[in-house]
Amino acid sequence: MKERMQFFGRAFVLILALSFVIFGSASAQEMKGMHHGKSADMDMHHMHTMMTHGLEMVTEGSSLVMLAEMKMAPSLDQMTLDHGRHMIAGGKEMIEHTMSGNEMKSMHKAGHGDDPLMKYTHELGHAMMEYANFVEDMSMKGEMSDDMMTMHHMHMLINHAVDMAAEGSNLVMLGRMGMAKDIDKESVEHGKMMLSDADKLLTEVMEGKAMKEMHEKGIRMNNDMMAYTHKAGAAAKKVIDLLSDMPK
Repeated sequence: MKERMQFFGRAFVLILALSFVIFGSASAQEMKGMHHGKSADMDMHHMHTMMTHGLEMVTEGSSLVMLAEMKMAPSLDQMTLDHGRHMIAGGKEMIEHTMSGNEMKSMHKAGHGDDPLMKYTHELGHAMMEYANFVEDMSMKGEMSDDMMTMHHMHMLINHAVDMAAEGSNLVMLGRMGMAKDIDKESVEHGKMMLSDADKLLTEVMEGKAMKEMHEKGIRMNNDMMAYTHKAGAAAKKVIDLLSDMPK
């Protein structure tokens, strides 16, 4: 009887050990698949978050530069201008680093260069940099006329629309990560609402009453600043559309 119990005991230990080997191997294979599949998507979504943060630095810095150019607070204008330019430079650097840094190079070496999400990531980064360059090059020197003031306000609203889209896309990505089931759906829905509102705001700025009145007054496309405004609006539209269509 004692020998039989010892036999069954050894058999149980052997079966248990084999189970660990079998399931451990299967789990390792599953994790390996995740690393090359879903994990890569997660890495890129984190890149998108860093890129949108860089974009927000650019838009907020641009709005500070414009605020300084309005010359309404002489004791603070220079500091506002300097900090705004610093934020623009830092935001561009963050986008550029995300697009070409060691992390991105590693993903390409790992074979993700042809992934649809990778192609989207590069397209998004290019659109962000295009908008950032418009914002950086924009300047209104000389006396601030009423019309120039109106266009500066338009530029600030365009920046705000891009900000809304960036924050909305981050909320959508956060909800899709499935880390907080009780609030994931609300996060996605609110993010989509912000993206929709951003698009509506941009359309209102570019096609609304204020823009029509300025064109009627004779500030047309041959005016350098008006031409800039329309180009910046088109660049902002491209960014907002891409953020709204981000793949899952």
